[in-house]
Amino acid sequence: MSGTTQTIDVLITVDADYLQSHPSDVHGAISMISRRDVVDAHASGDSADGGAELWIDANSGDNIRWRATTLSRNFDRIALITKVTQGDPHQGGNYPGSMSTPLSYNIPNIPVPYLDSGAAHGISKTDVTYTFWQAVAEAPGKLWYKVTFVLLDRNLNQIGPAYTWDPYITVN
Repeated sequence: MSGTTQTIDVLITVDADYLQSHPSDVHGAISMISRRDVVDAHASGDSADGGAELWIDANSGDNIRWRATTLSRNFDRIALITKVTQGDPHQGGNYPGSMSTPLSYNIPNIPVPYLDSGAAHGISKTDVTYTFWQAVAEAPGKLWYKVTFVLLDRNLNQIGPAYTWDPYITVN
């Protein structure tokens, strides 16, 4: 990695079927994915490899961007992040790292391609508005944060409660 500011994308996948049948096991329904080169060198187990506790490294000034999807790519159930917050730096350990207050952003006109035999090259698109959350890594050290999300049906009715879990970032 260079010394320039980077954007670290974190994709949160939710197994909605599992979560609906095991509502108290949020950890078991979540997989987080990011670029291999940002996974913390001290991470092991599911904190290193697409698990619920993905532990990433960021440099001060880097953007961290979260988005969520279900395993069906939001076809029949939708995962929507409703809040991202930094956890208490003294609860359960010493977490001196910090990030700016995460904010949500809605980006319109994002193309989603689909196969269409009547279209040129057999591909058409539909435009959607996309929501993600973003914060800037600030003070060095390990930081604990919480992501809250809801599951929605195709009519945007909430299915079950809001869910929360808490992975880590190390700010260098």
